[in-house]
Amino acid sequence: MRPTLSRVAAVALAAVVAACGDDEKPSHDLPPLVWSWVPVAGAVCSDGSATGIAVNPSATPGADVLVFLMGGGACWDTLTCFTIGAATPGPFGEAQMRQQIPALQPGSLLDRTVASNPYKDFTFVFVPYCTGDVHTGDRTQRYTGAPRDWRHKGRVNLSNDLAWMEEHLEAPAKVVVSGSSAGGFGSLLAFDMARAMWPTAKGYLVDDSGPPLREIPPLTIAAWDVAWGLGEVVAPLCGPLDCMGDLSRLFPALQEKYPGDRLALLSSTQDTTIRNFFGTFTTTFPFVTPMDPNTFETGVRGLASRMEDDTPPGETHAFVVTGTSHTMLGNPAGFFAPDGTTTLFEWLGQQVNDDAAWSAAIPL
Repeated sequence: MRPTLSRVAAVALAAVVAACGDDEKPSHDLPPLVWSWVPVAGAVCSDGSATGIAVNPSATPGADVLVFLMGGGACWDTLTCFTIGAATPGPFGEAQMRQQIPALQPGSLLDRTVASNPYKDFTFVFVPYCTGDVHTGDRTQRYTGAPRDWRHKGRVNLSNDLAWMEEHLEAPAKVVVSGSSAGGFGSLLAFDMARAMWPTAKGYLVDDSGPPLREIPPLTIAAWDVAWGLGEVVAPLCGPLDCMGDLSRLFPALQEKYPGDRLALLSSTQDTTIRNFFGTFTTTFPFVTPMDPNTFETGVRGLASRMEDDTPPGETHAFVVTGTSHTMLGNPAGFFAPDGTTTLFEWLGQQVNDDAAWSAAIPL
């Protein structure tokens, strides 16, 4: 079962119609309000092909920056990477961007025409995903029986992408690090990298459908560590906290490290896609037994409760909706807080505009 690209990924991909750039061209030479493909030196997909980023500069000099990490599954062995194809493998270059134009869907966080979009005047940076490691890996694996090597180089790609941003973008007053699905998980660790690069900025994290539950099976986490080197990126962030034993501690670790920043988690109570990701994989069809929906919901609600922090200026809150939906940033105007009137776009606006009214949105 190959996960489909999130709707917001399709929006960004479809919007890329612009001039071919290079990693030496300063951002002010990229046309404003237009997507340009920028090859990034050292960034590769799982198949070894070169990749890069897409940049859509604001028309305002020195604008705030929104970094969005694309989703697309994950894999960690022959079964998940090759047999069932649980991750988008690459190639992913300008051609792949252009191929997505017919899939254009309006209304995402990258749509400047939505009046309620709090990011409409930001500079957008879209980070593709073709490494199968939720943007955290630094390993090349030749899995048993696999036809080729699989390069889990998401962490290396992110480092190179951020280096390009540091060189070519003015340091923003605000930086939003976001992502959906695999990109949501990746945003937790990319946030720390971006904040280290822009230490004077105020940071805003938006993890869409990447809940680091303590209910994730320990053997699954161990497999990610072996395949991707996950522990090498988690340990420095968490310090004495044992995040590899309980990934839900990533949020408290970020809260402690960046007490003035605002962090958000978005999730449904029984997300079908992520329940599969946290399920039990087998070598026979249908290959995966999903995590029990009640176990998942208990995990999401528990995580939302433990991460809750309503202490200004830095706050941490969850936006949770009932049901099995997966990802929200493709249509933030279509998701509502429990009051039935506040849209996700409005809630995100409260977050990034430092509104004192920003608070948890969790159904009873």
